[in-house]
Amino acid sequence: MPSRAQFESMRLELLQGGISPRYVERTLIELSEHCEDLERDALVAGLSPYEAARVARAALGSDEVLTAAVLARPELVSWSRRWPTLALCVRSAAAIGVLPALPVLYCVDRGQYIARWGGALSGALLIVGLLLAWLNWMIAI
Repeated sequence: MPSRAQFESMRLELLQGGISPRYVERTLIELSEHCEDLERDALVAGLSPYEAARVARAALGSDEVLTAAVLARPELVSWSRRWPTLALCVRSAAAIGVLPALPVLYCVDRGQYIARWGGALSGALLIVGLLLAWLNWMIAI
């Protein structure tokens, strides 16, 4: 029986052609099921399993023809390929919206490290401030 692995090169071509991934999956499932039906019919007609698989693939058509037929349907193209400028704006807006949250998301699980570094930084600032105050006091005398 055929599997969807037969159509793997077709999957890559469709995805590179801009077809939405969900339509690619649905198309490959339908093709494999149709190929199974054709093979089953050929087996019932008395052909050997090898001949039945060959006849089913021949009846289904070549990968190039099937790929061209799917690529010819513009309604299957993903929205980011149909409107690339809009997709770029949405992607940019999402990135700008997420950027302020990244430090918070990074720090959520790292509380102990932040406390340790915060304490070390506070101690260092205190020492430097005291040294500067002491130097300022020494100059004033």
